[in-house]
Amino acid sequence: MSIRSTSQVRLEVDIRLLGGPSVSGPRAVDVVPGGVKTRTLLVALALDAGAAVSTERLMDYLWEREPPRSALKNLQLYASRLRRCLDTANAGLSRLLAHVGHGYRLDVPAQDVDVLCAGGLLRRGVACLRQGDPLSAVTSLTTALSRWPVDGLAGLVPSAPATAVVALWRERRIAAVEHLATAKVALGAWEEAADLLAPHASAHPTRESLQVLLMRALAHLGDRVGAINVYRRLWRVLDADLGIRPGGEARAVFERLSSNA
Repeated sequence: MSIRSTSQVRLEVDIRLLGGPSVSGPRAVDVVPGGVKTRTLLVALALDAGAAVSTERLMDYLWEREPPRSALKNLQLYASRLRRCLDTANAGLSRLLAHVGHGYRLDVPAQDVDVLCAGGLLRRGVACLRQGDPLSAVTSLTTALSRWPVDGLAGLVPSAPATAVVALWRERRIAAVEHLATAKVALGAWEEAADLLAPHASAHPTRESLQVLLMRALAHLGDRVGAINVYRRLWRVLDADLGIRPGGEARAVFERLSSNA
């Protein structure tokens, strides 16, 4: 992918954050920044691609607790390491990491950051669904998930901001799965929807909306026993892990299935 730096020289770069941050360019593919703090710095800057991120915010990302007295000097060291990583991917990429005011900015467009690109496709797919265009939604959401091969961000400092963004992008990915299944159902592709949902329902057993979608898909396909088993698994997991019962929507589907026994 191409970007334009402040000097208007075109440079090739691909920032990959999913599954562990790396940088790709014509000179080298998948250059991984050395050290967890340098990798976390890349993630913090890339998630706000093109915008300045304050020194204070970056320090919150980089230190799980109170930053040390040498935090500012250390931040400069991590930025220097990140510049070397960028230049390893392609000579000249280091200029894309700019020190601006009281912070830093990574001068790349959102489409060159895998997770931001996937997020944009997710938003487009949801908009298509709301506009009654499930076919376009399937196209956007399928492409989004192809850029999203794993659950989310990994290998970061366990600080509060880093933990929050990991959770956010994990949630967005499973939401993309649900929206894609909904679009497939709208097109009458019930079997495709069930095949898509089944592994994710197993991986996220307490996510009720996912289980309800799978129950409905299986019921439509005539697998009443399978749909009821999904409900029973949901009931057991919610009871054991959270001490609660399935909500009204799940119960309503289950009761309809049971009444047709």
